[in-house]
Amino acid sequence: MSAKISFGYRIKIILTFSFLFAFGYGFTNRFPVFTPKTLPICWVDTFLGFHPWTIWIYISDYLLIFLPAILISDISAMKRLIKGFLVDFAVHFPIFFFFPTTMIRPTLPKDGFINWVFHLEWLLDTPVNCFPSQHVSLCFVVAMGFWNYQRKTSILFFIWSILISISTMTTKQHYFSDVIGGMLVALIVYLLVYQRKREPHITLVSPNK
Repeated sequence: MSAKISFGYRIKIILTFSFLFAFGYGFTNRFPVFTPKTLPICWVDTFLGFHPWTIWIYISDYLLIFLPAILISDISAMKRLIKGFLVDFAVHFPIFFFFPTTMIRPTLPKDGFINWVFHLEWLLDTPVNCFPSQHVSLCFVVAMGFWNYQRKTSILFFIWSILISISTMTTKQHYFSDVIGGMLVALIVYLLVYQRKREPHITLVSPNK
């Protein structure tokens, strides 16, 4: 039987990863050591356009990445997800530090409340650390973390992650290249953490034969 996860342990996870993210992402986002390079747009970015209302889908990412600390009760599944987050951070933060990127943000919508939400988001997150999108990668890391634990929840989270990925482009927080980069980081996490290794097939032979 798997050991239960205490409330205190869940709080420690939330606080620890909040600190790591705030330090790793926040520092490179606010104080880039190297000059950020402006990313080019492609036809996908132009085709999708700018749809301010999708900011609600975009910011739902903050709920998605913290839900595992509440929903997971199996310690082995939790530890595997923690490893996934750590690998994600280990890939993203050096890229953000040594190869910072930026983008041109659109004119804010005239709608009062959505305008305020955008202002708050832009206050917390400057247009740096665009590639690869950690917004995208963390969502898929969470979705993969539930695959062998709660399959239905995992499928729901994959759909949610796809919608969030699209919203990163329709809110012009990211370009298409950033999204692809974020998915590649998630793939790295899968290969290093989630991929199940096949057990070697062993055939037992009777000593009498």
